[in-house]
Order: sequence, then structure tokens, then C-alpha cells
Amino acid sequence: MTRGKKLCGASGAQRRLLTVVAGALRRAAISRGETMLAAVSGGPDSVALLLALWTLREEFGFALIAAHLNHGLRGAESDRDEAFVRALCARLGVELVAERAAALNSGSGNLEERARALRRRFLERTAEAKGASRVALGHQRDDQAETVLMRLLRGTGIAGLGAMAEVGPGRLIRPMLELGRAEIMEFLAARKAEFVRDRTNEEGDNLRSRLRCRLLPLLEREHGAGLSRRLAELAREAGAVDRLVEKLAQAELDAISRAPDRLDLARLVRLGAPLAPVVLRLFLARAAGSLRGIARVHLEALWRLCIAGPPNGRLDLPGGWQALRSYGELSLKRGQGAAAPQTYRVRLSLCGRTEVAGAGFIFESALLSANAVEMPGDLWSALFDAQEAAEGLVARNFTPGDRVRPFGLGGSRKVKELFIERKVPRPLRALYPMVMLGDEIAWVPGLVRGQPALVTEKTREVVRLRARAGALGAPWRPVAG
Repeated sequence: MTRGKKLCGASGAQRRLLTVVAGALRRAAISRGETMLAAVSGGPDSVALLLALWTLREEFGFALIAAHLNHGLRGAESDRDEAFVRALCARLGVELVAERAAALNSGSGNLEERARALRRRFLERTAEAKGASRVALGHQRDDQAETVLMRLLRGTGIAGLGAMAEVGPGRLIRPMLELGRAEIMEFLAARKAEFVRDRTNEEGDNLRSRLRCRLLPLLEREHGAGLSRRLAELAREAGAVDRLVEKLAQAELDAISRAPDRLDLARLVRLGAPLAPVVLRLFLARAAGSLRGIARVHLEALWRLCIAGPPNGRLDLPGGWQALRSYGELSLKRGQGAAAPQTYRVRLSLCGRTEVAGAGFIFESALLSANAVEMPGDLWSALFDAQEAAEGLVARNFTPGDRVRPFGLGGSRKVKELFIERKVPRPLRALYPMVMLGDEIAWVPGLVRGQPALVTEKTREVVRLRARAGALGAPWRPVAG
């Protein structure tokens, strides 16, 4: 059946979505005889993807298989989703591979990340077993905008701004990245297609849910209609620039490598920015096998180690890797993990300089008139009511379970969540200083100001604290966000 016949009689919403998906399949050079594995959760995006691929399968000549992973995290709702997907695939005559995750709730670490990793492994394993050369995902333009904004808030570079690619990495293909959520809902309505809703997408308290349900609608409504589209366009342009720079960097990496896990530092540094950091990123990906867990803060720390030393420095990286600088050479190896840091508790001077060697921080303080002080420009400085802070500000280690009441927000948050959002490397979290006033966290430098000793109209004198991370030789500085 020709494409014209497929679209004949279809509504405008159906034609738009099918045209976009067909264009993405052509750009991905889908060839006849391939097998396409579609990830189907049962939500609107994945259902629209499945219906579009099912409609276009004969035109492009690919075999279509669906895959569904029941995470089991929402009880009866998870089972409902699986039953819905099974019924949908049965009606379409599409083969379905479904699995149920085992004991996902009982693991440790970030649940969202563990669920994503489990889903990736399931899709890769299923694609391998079924001989699928492509794995189609239902990500769309609004997902892309959310990803870009998340990365901007956490700190990112050109590569991170590129967000999700239409094709890759590996077998992945995202044919609906040019479509917005509203267009997908119009397509489903025109097809009279049913789907299920995951209420955690609207009610969840993770960063993506907060962006989707609160921040992005607010920005669109009050500061710029079409923001999601512009963020997605930014991702597309950044991705194109990153691919060009990466191609140049790959040639340089081949030229300065002494071995797959060793680099000539002098030649790397001579490349300068912006090329050298990209060479470093490619080096990490090649030597470690992937960049999973590596964030911008790690790459920035590694680049500082390369250009500033120390000459025989070491940097612990996620995944148990260690970057070692030995004068003019950088190497990467599996580490045994750093020894547990000694606990520290240091009283901060209210007027002068305090070195917190255990954290690699320097705090500089001054006692000022409230009338003469300016509000801090970032979270690396903080102001305290001098009278309320008179009992003494103390810097101590982060300890598991620490919570802070952020200034301007209701309730409290786990400091661990802030670490994760701001990509503070795991090995450094135990070293990170909590500035305490009594038993409460008053400030986490670079991350959040707490509620204690706030400056008010009644304040007469102010203690101004400034923090410098890495000032005592540690080759790192967390992203402030």
C-alpha cells in the first residue's frame, strides 16, 4: 500500500503525525527487511508511536514487535497497564514481549535511575533476542524541552544541550521528537485510540514532574509562548554543533593517545578550549566503555587536573574509575575507592578566614552594617543576622539523612537530593560542608540557603560568609546550579 493511500482520508492530525514519523524513518535510513522493536508503556506517546509504526510498516517494509516492561511500582495500576498493552497488541496483530521487573522497590540508590537502567537492559536484551536492528522510543518535543531545561538547571555544556538525538546511541530511534504533546493527543483523538495514564507523571515530586507540571507551564504562560518548541530547536542545533566538534575531537584523540587508556597531556592542553574538553570526554568514553554516571562536574574537575595539577594528582570518578595524572601523562584505571574521610567540625570565624581542610574549603567572613551590605549574587555567599548567629556557625561533614529547610520554600528537603540534582560526585559528598547554626543546617555552600538567621528589616549587623571550594588543593568544584 502506498503512502498516499495510507494518508488518504486521514484527518489533519493523523497526516501530520504520520508524515513526521515517516520523515524520521527515512532520515534513519530504515531499510526493507529490518525488525523494529517499539517500547510501549501504554501511555499516550508510546501508543501513538505504535499506531504510527503499525500504519507505516508495509510502506517501509519492516517487521514490528512491541516490548513492555512492568516495573511493578504502582501495584494494580502497573498490572492494568500491562493488560492494556497486551490487548492493544493483540488487536493490531503485533507480537509483544512483556516482562515484569523483580524487586525493583527493594534496591538502593535512585529509584528512577534504577528503573531507567532496567528498562534499557530489557530493551537491549529483547532487541538482541529478536534480531531487531532498531528500538523505537516515544519521546517527543515536550520531553526534549524538559530534558534541556533539567540540564540547564543542573549545569551542562553543548553536548548536554543536544539532549536526545533522533537517531542513536546504538539502535535507538525517536521518530516523534518534532511533535508536541498536544499534537499527539489530537492524533489519538482522531484515531479514537485509548491509552492509559501514569498518575506519577502528573503527581510525582521528582524534578522532571515539577518542570512538566509547574515551571514550564508557568514560563509558557507568563514569559514566552512556544518555549518548549524553542528549547527543542536549541537541542537540535546544539546536537549538530556537538557532532561537528566531536568529529574534529576524535581525530585529535587518535593523534595524542599513547594507549587506549593514556593521553599525552602536553598535546591535549595545547589544543585548548573548546576542543580539548571534548577530546577528554571521548577519551573517558573509550577508556571506561561509556559515559554513564559522568556529568559535567566530573569533566570540569578532570580538565582542571589536566591544566592545573597537581603533577601527581588523582581524581575519583563514578563507576569506580580513577584518573591519574603523572606529570605529562593522564591515565585511567579502575580504583579501589577512596578511604572514608575523617569527620570534621570546625567553628567558623565571624570576621576573618577559616580553612576547613577536611572539605578543601576556605570560608571568608566579614561583619558589616545591614545598611551597607549587598545581597549575594549566587549561593557561594550567604548573609546571616549577626545577633542570631552570635552563638556560632559551624562547618561539619554531610551525614546521611541531613535535611535542610530551603529559604523561600515550604517544608524541608534531603541534602542528598540536592547533591543528586546538582551532580555533586558521590565520592565528594561525605566531604561536603554543612554550615550549621545550632542543630539546623543554615547553608550548604553553592547549593542552598537554609532558614536560620535570615536578614530582616530588624537586622542591624550582618555576617557575610563567602565559600571557596577546591581552594586547598582539591581538583574539583561542584556546579552551583
